[in-house]
Parts: sequence; structure tokens; C-alpha cells
Amino acid sequence: MNAPELDATAAWISREIKFPRQLFRARFSPDGHTIAAGGQDRLVHLWNLREEEPLHRSLNAHKTWLSSLAFHPSTPHLFTADYQGVIYCWAYLEEKSTKPIWTIPNADRDNVRALAVTPDGKYLISAGDDTVIKLWHTDSGKAVTSLEGHRDCIFSLAISPDGKHLVSGDLLGTIRQWNLADGLKFVRALDASLLHTREERFLADVGGVRSLAFNTEGTLLAAGGMKEAKSNAFCPGKPTALVFDWNNGKVRSELGIKGKSDGPFNSLCFLANGILAGHTEILHANSELVFWKIEQSDPLHSLVNPSAYELSLHPDGRQLLAACYVSGGSSGNGARKRDREKYLSNGSTLRVFSLYKQPADT
Repeated sequence: MNAPELDATAAWISREIKFPRQLFRARFSPDGHTIAAGGQDRLVHLWNLREEEPLHRSLNAHKTWLSSLAFHPSTPHLFTADYQGVIYCWAYLEEKSTKPIWTIPNADRDNVRALAVTPDGKYLISAGDDTVIKLWHTDSGKAVTSLEGHRDCIFSLAISPDGKHLVSGDLLGTIRQWNLADGLKFVRALDASLLHTREERFLADVGGVRSLAFNTEGTLLAAGGMKEAKSNAFCPGKPTALVFDWNNGKVRSELGIKGKSDGPFNSLCFLANGILAGHTEILHANSELVFWKIEQSDPLHSLVNPSAYELSLHPDGRQLLAACYVSGGSSGNGARKRDREKYLSNGSTLRVFSLYKQPADT
């Protein structure tokens, strides 16, 4: 049976998994049969998608919120990291295995904000608040080396499709390119400072390169965030994605939205046909899932959707997973006015968008 034609403009919600706590990260496994997710409840959640009603189980080791996760490309191992700088490796398909294979107790002095695995599966790469990129052996968790050069916390990592280059994006809007194939040397810096704001009245820097993604051919690099932040309180700004020509390192396109979202693009993803997908956020309101042709600044298509912090493309290239925020009804950390003795936590919905025309019989 031929795969349906890829068409982002026909995207529809084909599956939903509701969860009572907020999940920041969610990804498809390399074979597409598992979703792994993590967030506020400290657990690593796994859903087996082989059944019509996804089977759920969880793994318990983290002592604080999960901040990032990544799958090994060929071995059934899952890597998870948290806000205290701890990384675990799990044999996620072994249902009787409830303990990590190995642990890195101090991968960062604080929050590990990003994880990536090299295409050959040999190395796990981590980065976060201590501004240092670190490489680890995936089979043991043993340290390989560190890469220094960023001047502030690192939000994002991406590896080129050929596996030869690593890029890292930080709070100040700097993208650094590293050569993975020849000595792990620094190559160049790309300027994404449009995604950083620091006015004199601000108490902190706002924005940064929150997401990075290569296209399939490795000729384009997209960097997501926001520009023109209005304050450093709730940090509203204009969601923006910059698309760089990989050969010359110059910005080829600046992409925006037409909706009211005011948070950064925390995740970007290129589809096989060159369309770029991104997701915005906004406080206490719906945001949007956006698709662009990179030659056009305005979206090709967008869908109203709750705020989401990560997108994951299914191996079939025609399903897109979003970890969506669901408000518990309270504002900030306070209880709802009508029910002050109870605090209702925020929840999540894992939504799978099918990127083709919806069959008539569904």
C-alpha cells in the first residue's frame, strides 16, 4: 500500500493521549511504535502505540522535572535528563527493567536543556545552563570530551543529516558550529541575535535560540525563538524562525506568524518536502501549529492548538507529535478562586497530527 501524499495543509488530529500532569517533552521512537514523554511529575512515561488504546507505563528515577529526552537511533535505549543535571539511560522496551542502565549524576551544574545522539549511535551530546557542551559514550555514559565557547546557557542542539556537524544555540542568539567528523573543532558562529532581547529596563536577557533543525538535504538550518520581547516578566514577544543557508551561513528567510501567540518557537521540524513546521506558545490561550514554505515569510498553513514545547516527526514522515499544555484552571502557582483549598495542576494532551488528507471513513 502506497503512503498517502504528504500535505501539511490537510493536517488533522488522528490521535490524542490525555495526561493529568504537564509534559514538556515527547518523542516518537525510531521505529514509531513508542512515545516517550516527561515533565513535572518526574516520571518517564511510555506509550505503546501498537494497540488502538495505547498501553502506558512509567519509569521512576529522576528527583525533579524532566527537561529533555532522546532515543538511540538503532539500540532500544532512551536517554532522559532533568533540571538537576542528571542523565539516565533506559532499556525502554524491557518491561521488567525498572532501573536505569547507567547514570550521569552531574552532566550539568543545573538544567540539561538539550540532548542529541549522533546518527551512528556512538555518542550522546548534552548541553544546558553551564554553557558547556559535553559528549558521552552511549553504551556506558562515560565522558568523552567537552566543547566550550558559549557565553550563556545553551537551549538547543542539532546534528547535520550527514552526521559531520553539530550546532548549538544559546540565550544570546549565537549559534556555534562544531566539526564532529574531524577533531570536534569549532568551525564558525552564525548570528541569530535577532532572537535575543535585553533592554536597559530588563532584569534579565530574554529569548535565545530555543530550537534548531536541519532540512533533509542538510542545506538549510532553521533557528526558532522570538524577537522584540516586550518585558522580562512573562516575556511576550514575536515568534520568529530564521532559516540559514548552510553553505554561506547567512539568513535566507525570516518567518513569522499571523496569529496572537507571543512565545518562542520552542521546536522546529523540516518535513521531507521542504516545508518547515513550528509551534508557538501563549499564556492561558490557544497558540498555533505553523507550516511555512521557507521562501515566504507568512505561514503556508496554521492550526489553532494549545501551547506546545516539542514537535516530533514520526519515522514515516507523515505524522507529527506535539506535547500540548492544558491549563488546570489556576493562574500562576495559586489555586483557583472558587476552590482555594485545592490546587489543580496543569495537564497535557499528546496530539498526533496526520499530514495528509483525512480518509473519508474516519
